[in-house]
Amino acid sequence: MPIAGVPIIARAVRALRAAGAGEVAVVTSPASEAALRAATRGEGPLTFLRQEEPRGTGHAVLAARAFLEGGPGLLYLGDNLFADSLRPLVDALDGADAALGVKRVPDPSAYGVAVVQEGWLTRLDEKPRRPQSDLAACGVFAFHPHVLEEVAQLEPSVRGEIEFPQALLRVVAAGGRVRAVPFAGFWSDAGTPADLLTASAHFLAGLPSRVDGDVRESHLSGPVVVEAGATVQDCTLTGPVLVGAGASVRGSTLGPNVSIGPHAQVEGAVLSDTLIDEHAAVCRPTRPLRRAVIGRYATVAAPTDLGLQIVVGDHSVLRV
Repeated sequence: MPIAGVPIIARAVRALRAAGAGEVAVVTSPASEAALRAATRGEGPLTFLRQEEPRGTGHAVLAARAFLEGGPGLLYLGDNLFADSLRPLVDALDGADAALGVKRVPDPSAYGVAVVQEGWLTRLDEKPRRPQSDLAACGVFAFHPHVLEEVAQLEPSVRGEIEFPQALLRVVAAGGRVRAVPFAGFWSDAGTPADLLTASAHFLAGLPSRVDGDVRESHLSGPVVVEAGATVQDCTLTGPVLVGAGASVRGSTLGPNVSIGPHAQVEGAVLSDTLIDEHAAVCRPTRPLRRAVIGRYATVAAPTDLGLQIVVGDHSVLRV
């Protein structure tokens, strides 16, 4: 999914390069490889590695073992979004075997919880009922190559997965040192529609206004981006709003926090806090849409004479 016009996986690649990663590999299932290649087109040279079965983060790391053995590595779980630089993680490896990002959160029981003493990890609990700290373990890690030996020794967890964070506990138990690096800025583990919309609103708010497309008979206020090739006619846009390249928006009221993907079509709609992916169509729905996430090539329209029609694809969420 794009967040403020940039696919989440592309944001991950950019964050890794900005942190100093000389080479970046994407570990993917066979079914997802084509989509991930398309989403990262233009992000520079990448190595794509196959994880044939979804057996956990540690298993994914082992799929990349040969790639990682040449020097210190960064592991970025692909559905995470960070406003902060990842460079402090790299710097934290000086004098440490590994490092992980942590973030103070109001409900740590929803995350893996890190227990830290004087900046060093002492314990990790996965979604504990009674958290021992308010530090969520963010989905980013740095480590020296010898940590891969600990990953290779892991047994499947109760979930049947090989979980990379457990390798860090093995390092600590053997007398090693794992540094906890706090993140102060925005962080999202964008695994739910609500998380996607929160992340979208955050990154949209940081876009400077820019109108490169064709805007006619419309009122724009706040930060609004209309990319080249897009058409906006007879609309009210209250930023932050992004209209992607080649999109068409007519007779609609958008905003705040609306992202329209490239080549999408919106007509006769009232949208707020909504994320629409490329080539989707929203045509004269009978009610305003708020907090909607609409995927590629999807269609949302008014009922026909035959009445209400719903086609719900894999992994969808529908509340009616």
